[in-house]
Amino acid sequence: MKYDFIIIGSGIIGLTLAFKLKKKNSNSKILILEKEKDSVQHGSGRNSGVIHSGIYYNPGSLRATLGIKGGIELKEYIKSKKLWIDECGKLLIPTSENSFHNTENLFQRGIDNGVVVKKLNGQEIKNLEPNINTKFNIGLLIPFTSVADPKEVSKSLLFDLQQMGVDIFYNEQVTKIEEEGKIIFTRLKKYSCEHSFNCSGLQSDIIAKSAGLEFRYSFLPFKGKYWKITDPNFKLKHLVYPIPDLQYPFLGLHSSHKRDGTFYIGPSSTPVFGREHYHWNDKLKFTEAVSLALSFALKILKNENKLRSLAIQEAKLLTKHGFIHEMKKLINNISSTNIKPSLEKIGIRSQIFDPLSKTLVNDFVIINQKYSTHVLNAISPAWTASFAFADHLIDLAKI
Repeated sequence: MKYDFIIIGSGIIGLTLAFKLKKKNSNSKILILEKEKDSVQHGSGRNSGVIHSGIYYNPGSLRATLGIKGGIELKEYIKSKKLWIDECGKLLIPTSENSFHNTENLFQRGIDNGVVVKKLNGQEIKNLEPNINTKFNIGLLIPFTSVADPKEVSKSLLFDLQQMGVDIFYNEQVTKIEEEGKIIFTRLKKYSCEHSFNCSGLQSDIIAKSAGLEFRYSFLPFKGKYWKITDPNFKLKHLVYPIPDLQYPFLGLHSSHKRDGTFYIGPSSTPVFGREHYHWNDKLKFTEAVSLALSFALKILKNENKLRSLAIQEAKLLTKHGFIHEMKKLINNISSTNIKPSLEKIGIRSQIFDPLSKTLVNDFVIINQKYSTHVLNAISPAWTASFAFADHLIDLAKI
């Protein structure tokens, strides 16, 4: 059977893209190919479910424009389907002299992006969250930021797509693309379409290369680990984040919570030598592991994009002592007796590196071929941005 559109990957970008394509043309035949047994094995099922405001991102960047628009639309979808959402808001707190000096810059960036943001003094912060470290007597409150359940959102979209007549085939791993996107080969079958979309996350660069796409970027994944708060009396009304170092696409250790009231702190941002190496006993692909290890080693030795400094900083967070030391800069009532490593809350960031600028790419990257569109860098806030991201992909493909 020939399809109008084939989408590779059933993460949140793939699902919202199918949703938007079907909304635009209800008669279109759409197929989603997914190599896993379901749609939430990787980023879309492992992220924290935070709906970001857009305060962090360079004005005019895709992360800013799509993140802000997409966040509004994601909230509207969640509420229309009566799914769980906690509109708790976020507190941003400086934890060092460097982040203290970045506070005003971040505040202004929020204003430039149209984000509602309020400056608070130490007492105002304490009134909202008594256990926050207010050493620098300033913080930012972002009312828009919320938390939802990523798996529940995916499940709802899958139900919608089923009702719309979209085909989703699981356990179908794409091995090659021909005719610049019109012919898709999997391990089992051959499919054809008018236009394909590569939304395969951790595999996106491999899929793009199989299509003959040439690009200068290299893949550089980072693992994010969380610690679980075991104290049943621990409570936060808001998400609590540090003021980040804006030269990196990472937000620092912060609070996270689930609908059952479980609290977590994380994530780390440590180099990982396998695209899907979540746990120590997961199998590594030898050639991939060697390639990634060499790539990280060279960049750390040369301190490209200050990756050596980042690696040293992140190495300290691998121990409970180092983690507690860092977290006490943000939250006072955390001790070594009330945390434990989370085995279920681990993710891998699909991140690319630009050898020309020698930096981690800090925006979404999308490249078109004649009959295909490849999403190469769907970093945070891709989950937040997903509905607007889908519109952007459709516009780029001129559909």
